[in-house]
Amino acid sequence: MSFVQSETFNDFATVPITCERAKSYIQNPNAKPNDVVLIMGFIGNKLVAFRTLFAGLANSASRQIHFGWCSGSWVHPGFRRKGFSQQLLNVAFSDWDKKLMFTNYAPNSEELYLKTGWFKPIYQFSGVRAYLFPKTRKLIAKENSNRLLKFIFSIIDFCVSIVSTILVRFLSVSVKNNIRFETISNPDDECYLLNNEKQSEYLLNHNTNILKWIFQYPWISNSEKSFTGNYPFSAHSNLFYYKTVKIFVQNKFAGFFIFSVREGHLKTLHFCFSHKIEKEIAGFIKQYCVTNKIEFVTIYNSEIAEQFFARKFPFLYARKYGQKIYSSFEINNKEKLYFQDGDGDVFFT
Repeated sequence: MSFVQSETFNDFATVPITCERAKSYIQNPNAKPNDVVLIMGFIGNKLVAFRTLFAGLANSASRQIHFGWCSGSWVHPGFRRKGFSQQLLNVAFSDWDKKLMFTNYAPNSEELYLKTGWFKPIYQFSGVRAYLFPKTRKLIAKENSNRLLKFIFSIIDFCVSIVSTILVRFLSVSVKNNIRFETISNPDDECYLLNNEKQSEYLLNHNTNILKWIFQYPWISNSEKSFTGNYPFSAHSNLFYYKTVKIFVQNKFAGFFIFSVREGHLKTLHFCFSHKIEKEIAGFIKQYCVTNKIEFVTIYNSEIAEQFFARKFPFLYARKYGQKIYSSFEINNKEKLYFQDGDGDVFFT
């Protein structure tokens, strides 16, 4: 934390990390004292590039592998296409003993990683992105650059809102009498106990300490705005929160799942249940979206996603959506282990 409080840090035109992320990296239960989490590139005294990483832990056969999640790469606009991003990736690859993973990527970033020849896909999410109350000004970036376009899209948004409002009136979610949902903010002891019992089924470490760390040290702040203008990644949101949904079957605790909502976007992050209740979970998510006027939803879990494709109503549109998880090192038995929607930095953003 001394770095983000230093005069050198305060003099950066673009900061390489926020206080929230720095605290999170320090408190990461997977972290080791000598982990390299920030790599910076300078020309003279000018910061022209940086890369951030955080520690992860993967289950591979009978051992655990300590590795680095690639979680952000930035190059100053005036110094792009000069190889700085590749140089920082080379340093990260060496510092983390050639053990890196990445997901939640932009197309250009994926291309950079794959050019190295180090990374291979270890999992492909087969999910869904569905739109309920979409706003074109968010989906189409150019909308704000032209007054005429802004006016046209505002009319489109108004019409879409009317259609969606009419459709949701006809939503009827049927839940079996023996199934009940309870919404809380954070997982409780009952959730943690079940999650730890299933930990051996996950490829990546998601034990109690990890979940508590995520909830206690988020990267996005609802109040802190000091980094809004000089940090190129997620730092502040007027509306960002997590929800944990407990599932009861015949009044007995049967599992839970976690999702986040950020500025109208709902993302599922973690599922832990044993009964075949994907249809009921999908129904709960739909009802929550309607009640809270969620603009669009992203679900990577393929079983839940299938329920949306089977019956997308009242969503206006649903499309296949999912990224891959890439690794630079071999993991044994990965085909037998589960991946979570929030793997990587998805849980934080």
